[in-house]
Amino acid sequence: MSETRATAGGSDGYAYGAAPHAAEVPRSAWVREVELAVTAHPQILLTGNVHDLYLLPDPELDGRPRYMQLVEVLATVLAQRGYAGLLTCAGGEGLQLAWPEGPQPREVQDVLTEAQADLGHHLSLGQLREVLAAVAGERPPTAAPVALVITDASRLLSGEQATAEERLFLSVADRLAYRALPSAAGYPVVFWVLDRVNDLPSWFTTGNHTLRVTAVPEPDLGTRQRAAAEYAPRMLAMPTDPEQRADLARRFAEVTHGMRLRQLRDVVELARAADIPAERIEDAVRTFRVGVPDNPWQHPTLRTRLADAEETLGHRVLGQPDAVRRAVDIVARSVTGLAGAQSGGSGSKPRGVLFFSGPTGVGKTELAKALAGLLFGDEQAYLRFDMSEFSAEHSEARLIGAPPGYVGHNAGGELTNGIREQPFRVVLFDEIEKAHPRLMDKFLQILDDGRLTDGRGATVFFTETLLVFTTNLGVITADEEGKPKENVTPDDDLETIESRVREHLQLYFRYLLGRPELYNRIQQNIVVFDFLRPPVTEQIADRALDRVAETVRRVHGVTVEYTEEARDRLRELVTFDLRNGGRGIVSEVEAVLVNPLARELFLHPRTLGSSVRITGLKPDGQNWKLLTE
Repeated sequence: MSETRATAGGSDGYAYGAAPHAAEVPRSAWVREVELAVTAHPQILLTGNVHDLYLLPDPELDGRPRYMQLVEVLATVLAQRGYAGLLTCAGGEGLQLAWPEGPQPREVQDVLTEAQADLGHHLSLGQLREVLAAVAGERPPTAAPVALVITDASRLLSGEQATAEERLFLSVADRLAYRALPSAAGYPVVFWVLDRVNDLPSWFTTGNHTLRVTAVPEPDLGTRQRAAAEYAPRMLAMPTDPEQRADLARRFAEVTHGMRLRQLRDVVELARAADIPAERIEDAVRTFRVGVPDNPWQHPTLRTRLADAEETLGHRVLGQPDAVRRAVDIVARSVTGLAGAQSGGSGSKPRGVLFFSGPTGVGKTELAKALAGLLFGDEQAYLRFDMSEFSAEHSEARLIGAPPGYVGHNAGGELTNGIREQPFRVVLFDEIEKAHPRLMDKFLQILDDGRLTDGRGATVFFTETLLVFTTNLGVITADEEGKPKENVTPDDDLETIESRVREHLQLYFRYLLGRPELYNRIQQNIVVFDFLRPPVTEQIADRALDRVAETVRRVHGVTVEYTEEARDRLRELVTFDLRNGGRGIVSEVEAVLVNPLARELFLHPRTLGSSVRITGLKPDGQNWKLLTE
């Protein structure tokens, strides 16, 4: 215990300032639970946040609180109860006496002698069985009990697939627990420290009345704020004003939602190593989480690019000025760090969220790609998932990885791996309505906490991503007989389209899908796209015609020219039906131009440098034939 006490006292270089008075530090519920559990249970399973630091009054420091490791907390509790000692068993250290320091109490000597075990020696399961037997053995009524902590129980056994030797070990532990007798201080208790309860076989943990399962929770906001006030003074350029220091501790605690106290301490050390001053504590936390010191969201050129974003994106995504403007406004909130400012967000949410809805083929996916290029200068900083591929219930494993025990669980998931490799990304979930409803819970977790735990148990952070969801919901709905009907048409104006689409989205998420909480989180980020209308459709058609001519020139060295009459006729043919948007226009260009042009070049090859002048088209059965000069 002395090593950690020295750390808390400042010998490692920390200048914590005055520690809070013991009366100001509430005793954690799980610690109080352990205090009572040792009187009623010979075995206690500790799980959850078991590898952290915990603030607890130390009797050896006249009750002043200090940060302790788990074994020290247990030793403090047992000392107050009147136990004789606490042994620990860890794979890397063997058997150790964690408490008390100094000479071994007689009760500890008796346990070691009976088990024929030496401190510092690594134990086989057979030898550990002997230690368990010695700890749980009968003692004189006046003898104080000895406790044992198996600190790496999650790695000691094989879980559900336990070997014969492991099953024997657990059976002996179970039998000894039922035979153990309590003293005035409590049972000769065995603590199993587990990452997850299911790290031990269910036949051992389920229905076992000698066991008490105690979950150690992650630190709450108040606990993190106390720790932040202790650790932050070590940062560079720490303000001297008490109010500013208190404000920084509050900010530090808020942006570390989901983090442990040990990680708060490590954030401070990382900030010192990276020369990040205290005022930029959010940058220090971000760097700790994603491992990337450079922040594209704060790049000086981004604001310049964003100033011209409407014009830039408008050239890329035609006919959607309102959608582009709305998207740019939401992205601007993300860049300036004001996303969620009205709710006092913790800073752990994604940078921004966009929900694109509207007719097919009008530029929703194209705008997401364009945003990746705008924000990060690289359209490859874009991760797309076609949610029609995730319609099955088990498809969740593709996104986050299969759970332990299933084939491929070590491979991770497509989504979590992608964000771990490149945390600064636009992530597009295309046609979200086609995903299995179970996946909606994962999206809700990302929107709320900005993180996911993959199949291997590792946490992936989405705090630097821009999430984009797209859907066609609200364009086609069901009538009273359940048959599809057009809810909006190209004859409707944008205001009508937006009203009807939003109304249907609310109905879908609140009642049909049963996820009103998801709708609540996206409703202010819904961007409704309009149908493509003339003359925008003519621009799209002209671009497609010009791209065909450029491809022929590049591949065959032949120039393709259109007469005005031919171009007008082609425009008319490819834009007659706007319900499929730009994608429908491009598809029609293939039918009325690319196919007959390919036939013409195949049957009548042109020499390098020659030209094909298209003067018109005429029907050729179900196809088209080009009129050329």
